[in-house]
Amino acid sequence: MHPSLRREMNGPTLRVLGGFELARADGQVLELPSRKARMLLAFVALNAPRPVSRERLAGLLWGDGGDRQALHSLRQCLLELRRLGERAGGDLLHSDREAVALALPPGCVDALTVQRLAHEATPGSLRAATEMCSGMVLPEAEAGLEDFDTWLAGERARFARIAANVFSRLTAMCEAQGDWGGVGSAAERWLTFDPACEEAHRALMRAHISTGRRSDALRQYRNCAEAVRRHLDAEPEEETKALLRRIRNSDGAVPPAAMVGNVREPETRAVPARPSLAVLPFGILEGPAEGGGLADALAHDILLRLARLRSLFVISHGSSFRFRDASADPRTIGRTLGVRYLVTGTVRTQYGRLRLTVELVEAETEAVVWSDVLDRRLDDVFAIQDELTARVAASLEAEIETAEIRRALMRQPASLDAWGAYHRGLWHMFRFTRDDNETARGFFQQAVGLDPLCARAHAGLSFTHFQDAFLHRTADHAVETDRAYRFAEQSVALDERDPTAHWVLGRALWLLKRQEDAVEELNLAVDFNPNFALGHYTIAFVQAQGGDTPTALRAVDLAQRLSPIDPLLFGMLGVRALACLNLGEYAQAAVWGERAAGRPNAHVHIHAIAAFCDALADRQDEARAYAHRIRQTTPSYRCADFLLAFRTLRPSVADLIRRTGPRIGIPP
Repeated sequence: MHPSLRREMNGPTLRVLGGFELARADGQVLELPSRKARMLLAFVALNAPRPVSRERLAGLLWGDGGDRQALHSLRQCLLELRRLGERAGGDLLHSDREAVALALPPGCVDALTVQRLAHEATPGSLRAATEMCSGMVLPEAEAGLEDFDTWLAGERARFARIAANVFSRLTAMCEAQGDWGGVGSAAERWLTFDPACEEAHRALMRAHISTGRRSDALRQYRNCAEAVRRHLDAEPEEETKALLRRIRNSDGAVPPAAMVGNVREPETRAVPARPSLAVLPFGILEGPAEGGGLADALAHDILLRLARLRSLFVISHGSSFRFRDASADPRTIGRTLGVRYLVTGTVRTQYGRLRLTVELVEAETEAVVWSDVLDRRLDDVFAIQDELTARVAASLEAEIETAEIRRALMRQPASLDAWGAYHRGLWHMFRFTRDDNETARGFFQQAVGLDPLCARAHAGLSFTHFQDAFLHRTADHAVETDRAYRFAEQSVALDERDPTAHWVLGRALWLLKRQEDAVEELNLAVDFNPNFALGHYTIAFVQAQGGDTPTALRAVDLAQRLSPIDPLLFGMLGVRALACLNLGEYAQAAVWGERAAGRPNAHVHIHAIAAFCDALADRQDEARAYAHRIRQTTPSYRCADFLLAFRTLRPSVADLIRRTGPRIGIPP
């Protein structure tokens, strides 16, 4: 036993892997008073060390009753567990009026111990972890309660990945040490969790041939091929076939070094430079038979929407849907398909409602990059399907963009390829400061130098010049406007179907006061990608000034639904304020203006919107406070600067700005 386990396991122990069991220190198994008590104890234990609010527990396990009854049932259950703890020889839970937490030491819960040992990743800790990996989390514990069963499905998937990682690392360590008996033991256990894992099969093949058991190695290949066909509807990877050829060419006595070394690292398919993704078939947690068709339809529609994006390399459903009901880990699937990201999900249809749970996973690290749960009534299946797929596709696009930026930020600038340099530039571009804009321009220029045909890099250059023109950072507004337009035109010429290219061209045309042409280009952007939040926002930006106010409000509504935490959220809120000014709704305009000014990266024009709107809503003190802030950050700022930036404002609104500014401290 691992030394740390001996120190910690001196009280009650809780097992949740492979079954549920609560035992005293002397090994006597204790019966829990009810099924809900087992579920509550397991939920709190697997959330440790974070406490769980009483409201969360009551809703999770007794949500089918009223709030008052649910809290009463929770109190009764906690009382039963407190009494059970007295019999067990130690407290099981700590609770106060707000929350419930685990009282057992983490080393007394098998799942928490496995998680810690896997993180330590030493030979001793990995061996100790394998001894405790005895099956899935709480088998046969579904409760028929939506929230609990959704949580349980996620925990099962998480610990399955942890177990696969433990066996993978231990197998590699044993192989590096020439401990072929250890390789065989670890790899065989690994296959109980993931029968189609070719890395485990290859390790066993190498273990057999290294000890002169050539026939066993050939038999292992046949087992591998059968498992891959049964679980994945695919053929073994080329690496596995290459190992088979080397084994067939050997005499079974002393294997060549290349055969027994650690040859698991090469990938079966190269991952493209741009982000690559596979949408796996969604699972069905519970519901009527038609839930299966809806699950497939949702996954397929999300795949089709993502495939329209020029920034993503998306694997066709003919390949990704072969992983239906497969137990392979994300790393194996990612290497098999040659993708960086995986989209997984589950669908539950019950009592006239649909719940969709979606995760974006980085295949190589198996890290969950993003997840969301969407709950809708099933009044109109097709409308719900369209709404959910649009929302998920937009969120995935934004989260992948964020993940790519993080990847680029972790690398040295000199080592970036064109795609990485472009994403490094994006991070600086959306900070909306003079220095960051210059830095962003440098990265976009680096990207163009590495790949002159990169349409996105030219689009980035266009936006940096748009910023300088819009925020008056240079003396020559016309020069910056011309550069924004030229780089945007070049971006469209390089990829006329890229929505980002049409987006920057629309913004540049607006700078040139070509309102109708700008709207046409922006409409093209959202036609190419209906989930393009920035395209919808910019339509609203243009229309909220001198165009169609109702169209502006509809467009900004859609932009915010598609990207609720967008880096340009301050602009979306500012557009709402301008639209309200057009409608004469000054009090509402002040609300949106202040919200916009409170967002990160809000620039001087956004603070000016807040100041003008507050003044028109008779909030003079707040208006003067914003004006004071503007004088501190941009002493030369005048009403004329605002009107030059928002050059297509309606004349009546522009006159209001001219009259209002001097009264609150912004010169004309």
